[in-house]
Amino acid sequence: MGGLNFIAVVVGVMAIVALAMSASAQDDGPPPGKPVIGDAAGSEWGTDYYAQGGVVVDGVAWFTADQTYSKHWKADKFPFMTSFGLDDFRRVRTYAFADTYDSTPLVIERLDGRWLVLGHEYKRERTVAMDRDSGEVVWVSAANQPGAYFFGYSYYVRGDGSKLVLVASTNGLHAISGETGEEVWWLENTTTGGVTPCVDQAGGVLYYQRDGEIMKVRASDGEVLASTAVAHPCVTVSWNTVLVDDEHGPLIATYWMGFQGGRGEKGMQWNAALRVYDEDLNMVWERCCLPGPKKSTVTYADGKLVTGTGGHWAGRYEGEAWKYLVAYEVGSGDEAWRCDLRDYDFTFIMNAPYAYGSFYAEADGKSAKLFRVDGGTGELVDVVDYGTSLASCAQPIIARGLMLSGDLGRDGVAVTRLAEGCTADWPGPFGDPQTNAYALADEPGATPVAMVEVKPGGGE
Repeated sequence: MGGLNFIAVVVGVMAIVALAMSASAQDDGPPPGKPVIGDAAGSEWGTDYYAQGGVVVDGVAWFTADQTYSKHWKADKFPFMTSFGLDDFRRVRTYAFADTYDSTPLVIERLDGRWLVLGHEYKRERTVAMDRDSGEVVWVSAANQPGAYFFGYSYYVRGDGSKLVLVASTNGLHAISGETGEEVWWLENTTTGGVTPCVDQAGGVLYYQRDGEIMKVRASDGEVLASTAVAHPCVTVSWNTVLVDDEHGPLIATYWMGFQGGRGEKGMQWNAALRVYDEDLNMVWERCCLPGPKKSTVTYADGKLVTGTGGHWAGRYEGEAWKYLVAYEVGSGDEAWRCDLRDYDFTFIMNAPYAYGSFYAEADGKSAKLFRVDGGTGELVDVVDYGTSLASCAQPIIARGLMLSGDLGRDGVAVTRLAEGCTADWPGPFGDPQTNAYALADEPGATPVAMVEVKPGGGE
């Protein structure tokens, strides 16, 4: 893994660079001294060279690669997506996508039984679908999906069983056919980044965030059924809109950032918000002035909302007051518990996915850590110290008892064992590809174990 110097460069320039990147603006040559690789054939392990978003379907993981901030420079025609088995971490195949940046794949089945792997080629502003089993290109969408701030897809299942794939871009929300890639509708607007919308399949609607507004949209044709203006902080970058559809719902949980107007030199400290709405977009509660990162995923589990803390990129924090993890009651916004983390050295927590009865908070810094926090009590149960930084823009995922985290410094996927006796996959960027809860349902057979990083070939 890369050390502190590498991470300092990443966090210092990423915010500016990511906004400016486009096919015409980015230099396609390798920086001086950066090692170049032409393909992934130099390693049998699927965890090498792919350090961004991932999903798991039927025990196989699909991950994307990074060009700009990872250890290696990927030469022309490098395949920016790979698959590997979770039983042995050996690569199954690569897929010849162009630069996918932070984004996560989507693996779906067509009506004819053919399985597709979708990826967002951000410089080319399009989605490409390849055959899962051969890597053959099946369809290519229109080149009208701009923006590097895109974590992943969600979808709506149409009456005939086909999937309407949802792509949130800086120019609005696109709904494209999973069968052909043709655009079915486009909700045009302007926004900073693409927040993955949640889908109420039974209700036939989806909920979509853009800068300063949240919308309820009819999934079949893109008609806006309701909208609510959002006050500061109200910027959208790359995260998830969450559908709460259990006994506590229906509710819509949202996260927002402010790039100015908060504390600190850059105005980004203590400048995030959680807001929860009912299904008609009446606000139920809000919590503002939170110490949330610029890209922070919302987790919903067991009636509680949890999100990250601290600052990354241009919003670094001083002092210790921000070092905690809080669970809010989803119906009221009241604190259910608070886990004090001031005894530990780290710079931020972006993500805290839920599985096996606990939240797993990934903290980055000079020496990255993983905190296991009991979901019911907020007690800190276990800690892994990786001994070096562990950074990625995309969110880590949990499947089959393992946490899989992008690691830009090593340019690969870091794997941490969390539990045994687990069978659940992670099919969307935030778990369920419609509700986006960033959580796994509890598995009766799962047994948490002492957390430990595992390596391909059986090492720890």
